[in-house]
Amino acid sequence: MSETQAGISGVTKVVGDQTKWPALAVQMAQPVVSNNQDGRLEVFGCGPKNDLVHVWQTAPNNGWSSGASLGGVITSRPAVIRNADGRLEVFARGTDGALWHIWQTKPNNGWSSWASLGGKFTEPAAVGNNQDGRLEVFVRGTDAALWHIWQTAPNNGWSKWASLGGGVSQPAVIGNADGRLEVFVCGTDGAMWHIWQTKPNNGWSAWASLSGVIKAGLCAGRNKDGRLEALVSSDGTTLRHRWQTAPNNGWN
Repeated sequence: MSETQAGISGVTKVVGDQTKWPALAVQMAQPVVSNNQDGRLEVFGCGPKNDLVHVWQTAPNNGWSSGASLGGVITSRPAVIRNADGRLEVFARGTDGALWHIWQTKPNNGWSSWASLGGKFTEPAAVGNNQDGRLEVFVRGTDAALWHIWQTAPNNGWSKWASLGGGVSQPAVIGNADGRLEVFVCGTDGAMWHIWQTKPNNGWSAWASLSGVIKAGLCAGRNKDGRLEALVSSDGTTLRHRWQTAPNNGWN
């Protein structure tokens, strides 16, 4: 196997000269990364004790801290996002199957205690920013439907859980150019399905299929011109994609 063949079948296997990758002083699995308000990167993952651990740049663009634990016992890959006021917030599944979260008490530094948002879900959560700055979290419930919970005001306060229906797995969320959130999932037929806000910040469409076959992995992003693009692994090795033909509407 060459260095370019790593990561086949959904398993990342490190091969080649690892000395080209300097190590950071932390042990973690399933890492995710975000930017602090001041531009410093911060990485979060599952630690050796299934706790949430993090490591961060001590200055923008260069230099890293030692790893530190934020406690908790997490059973899913964490999701991290920045609040409207710049504070990072991390979400993960707890041992009770509920959604738990922890957040910076001030931008760039300082963390709260863990708190539960309730619910029951079976896969890593997806989280997005509404146009007005409110966070919104999407999960696959124990009934296989898509459930969501959202801040009732930017930076603070949460709604009750609500179902968007469907039979879903692997949810991914991204904002359209006009601010409307759009969620992509793998349906029970193995195809990609999506649902979107009919107006920014509120109201949802019916489910619609984008067809295709998803075997391992689903993600979505926004192009520079505002068009969304969805990418899937169709057979465990082949990456396929579909994209909006114009920002906010229409797919190839």
